[in-house]
Amino acid sequence: MFALAYACASLAIAGFLLQRTAFDPDHSADAAEVVLSDSKLRDELSYLIADSVAATLSLPQADMRLRVQVIASTDVGANLMSEIIHDIHAHLIGQQKTPVQVTGSQLVDATQFAAAIDVPPITIPVPKVTSLEIANSVLGWMVPIAGLGTVIFVLFGITAHPDRSSLARSLGVGLLLLAVMAALFGYVLPKFLVPALSDSVWARIPAVLADDTLPLLIGVELVLIGAAVALLAGTGVLSRRRSWTAPVTVRRYSEDRHWS
Repeated sequence: MFALAYACASLAIAGFLLQRTAFDPDHSADAAEVVLSDSKLRDELSYLIADSVAATLSLPQADMRLRVQVIASTDVGANLMSEIIHDIHAHLIGQQKTPVQVTGSQLVDATQFAAAIDVPPITIPVPKVTSLEIANSVLGWMVPIAGLGTVIFVLFGITAHPDRSSLARSLGVGLLLLAVMAALFGYVLPKFLVPALSDSVWARIPAVLADDTLPLLIGVELVLIGAAVALLAGTGVLSRRRSWTAPVTVRRYSEDRHWS
């Protein structure tokens, strides 16, 4: 029962990590400075905005591109574009059905140029990746069900009065499973699989967020693996100690005489 509980807990936690990295536009908006720290994403957004503003207002394109790039490379400027980042990510995973548009007020924020308010809204060509939309919906019901399964199996396991050494051993194996699942769902999938599903540069958003959380993930992995090794080693020592201290059955020697 506890083994099933650990498996469900691993799915729930790993699924939550994948949701936060690859399927959470609100998190992408909050980490807009991290997203725009990627040169390809920053250039793509800056050029789209700058070219539209420059063409409408008859301004030098190169100067406007440089202006928007400099603004986007700062934390303040990235935060001003956070709503755009949110809409791009939401449309990519199928949460937003309408096209991604940048309004006049958002153009003013992105260019710090008051005249940009007169520029008509521009549409950012963001594809909707069907496989990401399906994965997002699957995670939406998998994570809560796995969490509920964890609670149920833990309650059943407690009522079964498990052996302490067996419980500690299964917990060690469960922590190792959690470490593997966290690495797979928290980094490998958003870093390598998600960008491979689309040729769009916007599919790099989950990969950038995964790179940003990598140091924290490594720390968590070290803690999980260390705790698992300690539990498994402790249960091994305990079992050997029990085998040495167990009483030995001694049979009395009795001489069996047979008379002819």
